[in-house]
Amino acid sequence: MPKIVDKKSRRSEIAKIAMELSAQKGFDKTSIREITTHAGMGKGSFYDYFTDKEDLLEEIVQVLFEEWTRLIISKLENIDDPMEQLATLLREGSVMGDEFAQLMILYVDTWRRCVRDKSSDKFTQYFKSFLIDSKAAVAAIFENAKAQNQIREDVDSEVLATILIALIDGLILHYMVLKPDIDIDGVSQSFFKMLQDGMK
Repeated sequence: MPKIVDKKSRRSEIAKIAMELSAQKGFDKTSIREITTHAGMGKGSFYDYFTDKEDLLEEIVQVLFEEWTRLIISKLENIDDPMEQLATLLREGSVMGDEFAQLMILYVDTWRRCVRDKSSDKFTQYFKSFLIDSKAAVAAIFENAKAQNQIREDVDSEVLATILIALIDGLILHYMVLKPDIDIDGVSQSFFKMLQDGMK
């Protein structure tokens, strides 16, 4: 009896392998043959799961953002205090473990493709949705802090959420280029203290 393969699960598995390879040298320079070799399949079998490399990229983006969301949620799920959630988000969002560093490399590659290449509306939509959802989640934390009288009522939650997310992206990019000459933890803590003081 032939082995039954869960196509959705296998697509995700191949995408994760492609993510690892792409994090080392970029998506454009990673060949389908390299991906299929590491996935233990023939090159022709690739087309049983993906129509082309662009289709694979769309799956990578989905997996990337799911993984990123999973990592952040796992750090925040046991914290009730909104200010502590924000501090944790900034601190953990700026920490570069191996898994997070790999995701960040792909995130930058994804960002570059999204800005440069508008050929895939689906791909661009995944990216926009991730940014919009991230901003909404952080804005909700600011709103919760307002409701608990931890920050001023006139604080614009959406603006601050956008700034915080952009700051995390920027800090990580600086760290990836300047390490070990930048104290990313010290910078993020100093910024959060200034942010807290400005919101009271």
